[in-house]
Amino acid sequence: MDGDDLVHEAELHGWRLTVVSELGAPWDGPSSLRIDPPSDPDAARETDGITAELMRSISMAEIRRTTKELRARLGRSADGTEAGAVPDRVETEHDYAVLARAYVRLVEQGYRSPVTRLATAWGTSRNTVSGRIRRARAMGFLDGPPGRPADRLTAKARRCLEGAEHEQSREQPGRK
Repeated sequence: MDGDDLVHEAELHGWRLTVVSELGAPWDGPSSLRIDPPSDPDAARETDGITAELMRSISMAEIRRTTKELRARLGRSADGTEAGAVPDRVETEHDYAVLARAYVRLVEQGYRSPVTRLATAWGTSRNTVSGRIRRARAMGFLDGPPGRPADRLTAKARRCLEGAEHEQSREQPGRK
């Protein structure tokens, strides 16, 4: 991270590759790519400059995948959806409450497929998110009309989220 930029650096055939992806950009791919020669002049002479082989060795698919994953971990997506940072694992009651809150926010914003939106924003599969939403509802964190998608947080979810926020405020320096 460098401010609002994700910076990826690698060495390819002695050359230094720097790829910058802007977190605020409306795409998942990089916004700039820079290739610098080797710092050793003898090694630089042996490379014959930037070659097709060097260019083909740059895995843009891997760079895009990594950028998308990092954006998801930070709770950002290319389409502007702020889904909140996704936990690596959804295991605790607090994790399920956070997931439920993100889902309900999208429902309230009128998204027709909040599960798909979350999967895209978090860089995970739709099936994974769908299963987690079903589990959150079964655990009592989501509520809605019978036979219809959930559309609101339960009191249990709100208590869990408020309890975690209270704990965080107590742990901040300068607070008692």
